[in-house]
Amino acid sequence: MTARRSDGPTVTTDGNRFRLDGELVDLWGIRTASATATDEQCQHLIDQLDDYTAHGVNAVTVFYMGCMGANYDPFAPDGSSIDPDHRRRMERIAEACAARDMVLVVGVFYQFAPFGLRDANAVHEALGQVARHLEPYRNVIVNVANEHSSYGWDQHADAYDFRDPDNIVECCSVLKETDPDRLVGGGGFHPETTAVIGRADTVDVCLFDTGEEIYTDNDSGAMHDRLVRAGVRDKPLVNVELFGGWTERFPRGVFPPDARLAYGREVQRAAARPGLSVFFHNNRWCQHPELPMRYDLAGQGTAGDPGIRWYFEQVRAAQERTG
Repeated sequence: MTARRSDGPTVTTDGNRFRLDGELVDLWGIRTASATATDEQCQHLIDQLDDYTAHGVNAVTVFYMGCMGANYDPFAPDGSSIDPDHRRRMERIAEACAARDMVLVVGVFYQFAPFGLRDANAVHEALGQVARHLEPYRNVIVNVANEHSSYGWDQHADAYDFRDPDNIVECCSVLKETDPDRLVGGGGFHPETTAVIGRADTVDVCLFDTGEEIYTDNDSGAMHDRLVRAGVRDKPLVNVELFGGWTERFPRGVFPPDARLAYGREVQRAAARPGLSVFFHNNRWCQHPELPMRYDLAGQGTAGDPGIRWYFEQVRAAQERTG
């Protein structure tokens, strides 16, 4: 049964830019990967969306299988169904984002989650289920798998080898078979294999991430430039996870001056490159495995005023400077 089509906006691409209902838009996002963990976590995210948009942050990313903070397997072993609670929460988030002209990047598979899908047929069937349930929500981009180049996928290779970039492309094709107009993509932190994914005709968006080496050329701008040189042209490039686990070393909600400067440089790199988007990520605030995951902005990132509001203020300032 096909759900009613949402009255929300439609996200499309135009070369390396996004359009929302036909208007050019730059995506600025935050990773809230485990927002379908519980009804309370889902509502907590929805409660923050107005604060996000007030700062010019118009996108979130949520995974069906969660993240390091909370993960789960919502798929039947043969891929024929999705856990109804996780499905319902994802749809609630899609609707809440649509009501605010926001984009939702829906991630499907996460490498460190329990994984019960039996084989390639089950993986493909699960993707078909995702495409069917998301069909009404045209503000959604689907990200096949988190960090396809991660060692975490080694443990699932007997069922399906997500490390092979051609398999990520294949998954994008499966999604397109069910919903030809859906924007789909994938990628990781490995530039060469991510370029293979990004160059594929069935891939609309190159969704990559960067790791912990903040003082090298391993940043969003350098990754963008590498991918463009490798032939990933005329499609948007999105860093869906800034800095990997780097901020795990800092106290919860505390960002030393060099950390805030590093994030600020990423904002500047995205603002200077049309077609490059960045998503805020922080281990201890947004996806802590032992403490409640927080998506609220709170304070200015100091010991006396912990939080992530300072980053959102940088994003808003960057947009004001560029008009």
